[in-house]
Amino acid sequence: MKVKVTGEQRAVAVLKAFDRDAFKGIDKGLKLAGEVLRDEVRANTPSSAPLSNWGKWTATRVSRKGVASTRDLSYNATKIRTGIKVVTTQPKRTTEGGKFRVAVATMSAAGAMYALAGSARKRYGQESSYRGRSFVDNLNNRSGRKYARGMNEAMKNRPLVARAQEKVAEVIREAERAADRILGGRR
Repeated sequence: MKVKVTGEQRAVAVLKAFDRDAFKGIDKGLKLAGEVLRDEVRANTPSSAPLSNWGKWTATRVSRKGVASTRDLSYNATKIRTGIKVVTTQPKRTTEGGKFRVAVATMSAAGAMYALAGSARKRYGQESSYRGRSFVDNLNNRSGRKYARGMNEAMKNRPLVARAQEKVAEVIREAERAADRILGGRR
């Protein structure tokens, strides 16, 4: 009797139950597909400080329990580029559906400031400070781009996105083929 698995969720559920190595291969394949976009975002990150007065900033936060944590906000292009990672998530219960997600994320605080400064909407009745507006305006003028700098450029590159989507589709097709083999189908 030939059993054929259709749909990515069922294929992943079969792999998770019967072949853990193939299941782990899905995550590796998704990360490889995301590296196409990650490399483009890294290439769009400036190699020097985007603003001349971006100094050695730190931010210290004290929790309610009195524990202080300090973040380094200085612009170090090497740390920022290596902090741009591919993040994948899989549905917790594959039998109930859900979506696989492949995202490019900036893990460093300075990289997040560069990429996302000016992205928050103004809240009703609140005006941003002069320094905040000045920082965002200078950053936009100097880089020539609005917020999500680097990431938007990668997402607007249609051939690049198509290549990444095709890699994701191939990972899913391979998962379906592996599930079919486990259940006795031939492919």
